[in-house]
Amino acid sequence: MIEKMERIFLCGLAQDQEGIINRLMKSGCVQLNAPGAMSGYEEIKDQVELGSADVYEREQTLSRLNQCIQALGPYGAKKGLFSKRPEVNYWTVAGGAFISAALETCDRVEELQKEMAAAKSRISQEEFLQLSLAPWQKFDLPLEETATASSEILMAAVPITVTEAELEAKQEEQGLGAYLSVVSEDKDQRYVAVVVHKSRSAEYQELLRQCGAASISFRDLTGTAGENISASKARVKGEEEALEKLNQELSSLGKKLPDVQMAWDSTKLSIDRGHAEQNLLRTQETFVTEGWVPQRRKDEVEKALAEYTCFYEFREPGPEEEFPVLLKNNKFVEPFEAITEMYALPNSRSMDPNPFMAPFFFVFFGMMLSDAGYGLVLAIAGLLGAKYLDMGVNGKKLLKMLGYCGISTVFWGALYGSWFGDAIPKITEVFFGNRVQVPMLLDPLTNPMPILIMAFVVGYIHILVGMGLKAYLMIRRGHAIDALFDVGFWYFVLIGLVIFAGGQMVLGNLMVASIGKWLAIAGAVGLVLTQGRDKKNPFMKVANGVLSLYDITSYFSDLLSYSRIMALGLATGVIAQVVNTMGTLPGANIIGAIVFVLVFLLGHVLNLAINALGSYVHTSRLQYVEFFGKFFEGGGEAFRPLRPATKYVYVNNQEE
Repeated sequence: MIEKMERIFLCGLAQDQEGIINRLMKSGCVQLNAPGAMSGYEEIKDQVELGSADVYEREQTLSRLNQCIQALGPYGAKKGLFSKRPEVNYWTVAGGAFISAALETCDRVEELQKEMAAAKSRISQEEFLQLSLAPWQKFDLPLEETATASSEILMAAVPITVTEAELEAKQEEQGLGAYLSVVSEDKDQRYVAVVVHKSRSAEYQELLRQCGAASISFRDLTGTAGENISASKARVKGEEEALEKLNQELSSLGKKLPDVQMAWDSTKLSIDRGHAEQNLLRTQETFVTEGWVPQRRKDEVEKALAEYTCFYEFREPGPEEEFPVLLKNNKFVEPFEAITEMYALPNSRSMDPNPFMAPFFFVFFGMMLSDAGYGLVLAIAGLLGAKYLDMGVNGKKLLKMLGYCGISTVFWGALYGSWFGDAIPKITEVFFGNRVQVPMLLDPLTNPMPILIMAFVVGYIHILVGMGLKAYLMIRRGHAIDALFDVGFWYFVLIGLVIFAGGQMVLGNLMVASIGKWLAIAGAVGLVLTQGRDKKNPFMKVANGVLSLYDITSYFSDLLSYSRIMALGLATGVIAQVVNTMGTLPGANIIGAIVFVLVFLLGHVLNLAINALGSYVHTSRLQYVEFFGKFFEGGGEAFRPLRPATKYVYVNNQEE
């Protein structure tokens, strides 16, 4: 159902502002409106000013804390799959006692990261130097010795396609009289050193350029290439040792990660509180605000405000006034709220579709997945995950919904005799020589017609329920006659046609068929006479009424959509059987057993994942199109109370 809301008007003393906001945030049941949404704002806006709270500095602090958490994350205590956030009370988080120490940790982490980044940069530079010197490691002349009194030493990297013989031939042609030595080569380059007279140095450099060579110089280095490489490796080793010490210090700070996380939550709470304060209207001595409270939680608000000198009052929304939407349902229906929320929240003046949608989603999902083995996996994983995993409210809803749908799948899979497809008959036949047949009431693979009929029956009921909810909304709003004309007569037609077809083809009872025929005719006549009632022209009244009968094709189209229930159920069963057949192909031997286990696990995991997703999508589609399309009125705004939005700790409702 959609919870009843009441508007709250609150006026308090400026000195109590922070305490009141804290109390309201702790209660987590008050949504504060923006100033422009307050009733009477236009009349008082010139006498008041917006609340002020500088949250920029807090947001900068939050960013620093977040970066620190990311840096310390790999070094913090490892959490198990089922570990949960620690519980603390609101005042521990709101007090901000952890922030100062956490910022000191941030300072040191930032310093360490800068030092580590600098060390890594120096290591990269040294490694680049080693790569540059590697081809010249056998060159035994000091690198600073680039010339003598009369000659010059040139170093170059020549394309591998240019041979030593070609270079020597070219220098002989030009009479350069140089000495050429190949120091080393790789798959792309040939590294050469040339001793040439200074007067011919420029000509030789031009020769090298024409050959596509690149000149190389190490003028900033002294000693041989090998000596420089050794020295560079020593420097890299020193940097790595320093980097390891910095990393160890960073690792030792990992034990402070929980305190930094607590500081993050405390800062985030402070920012949210600041945003709330910015939406207050203030004078020098007082502040006012307005918002929404669930009617059933008014007592909590009164208790929170009892210790302050303030004025507040509650009032119910007006007949046409919209209010935030908060859904409240029983434990079975609540997980299915996620389906509706993905589509749209209902209008606050409409109705919550979840109590009616949930049973159909439950049934349709099970009929589509239709394998008891898969259902057991979903039920166990979903329900246990919802109980033990720290997934947040929405995550728990999703896991519970999958767990409940798994129970439905077990029922329908057992009805069809499908336990991981035909795994039991296959295993017993191939590995034990005695086929054990699993009992079944329906076999969708050899006789799918009963499944198709069941799909149409539940789909037909689904459509009628959707139409009934439309009639309910119309009657609740005082339009009972319109409900009869727009829904009741269609009920006559749709129910009459089913009675007629059943009496004619199933029961063979002409009296029952006759009742259905006249019921459908009465409904059709009613539609012809009433569907053009908003037209003034008598001819248009009748024409619109006649044309309205064409909508019967839409209802038949909707009904055919439910054939996907059978189609997906068949797909799951067929793929499961194919997996089992492939797994048993090697026969009853050691290799066959190993192959079967591998194929069984991989094949059924993939089949479960694909068909569970398909069942979820197509079941949702049946709700959104065939069901919601009959009555759903969206556009509701979610109820967003002021509450502690913590990430690393769970805030309980206990006092200090």
